Amino acid sequence: MPNFCPECGNELISKNAEICPRCGVRLKTNPEKSPFIAALCSFIFTGLGQAYNGDIGRGFLILLGTVAGSLFLVIPGLVVYLYGIYDAYKTAKRMNAGEVPYRATNVIHMILFVVLWIVGIAALFFLAAIVAAFFYAMNGAVY
Repeated sequence: MPNFCPECGNELISKNAEICPRCGVRLKTNPEKSPFIAALCSFIFTGLGQAYNGDIGRGFLILLGTVAGSLFLVIPGLVVYLYGIYDAYKTAKRMNAGEVPYRATNVIHMILFVVLWIVGIAALFFLAAIVAAFFYAMNGAVY
């Protein structure tokens, strides 16, 4: 069964064509990203909004920047956290406008990101407990 362009009526070469060769209209459009969902994901789990936008590497960088900034001083970590929310929102809007390439949302990557986020936070608390126990033992040994 032949496929036709809805704009000009030209018969398409393939049913999987993305652009009509005659009029140049885009036949397949990507689903729109929700800037609100991207920002909400980054608000709940730092970097998850970037994973929602399909950029898992950037999400990990935002996460590492937030954690590193928070370990040394609270303000740099907060700045990176807020930037991550803003970046997720703006990137989703830019994808919808076609300003940046569309990247599909991979739910498995998002789930893995959250699991690694939780494991990382648990590891930080575990490390903090070990350091606290060490200093408590050192302080107790002095008396």
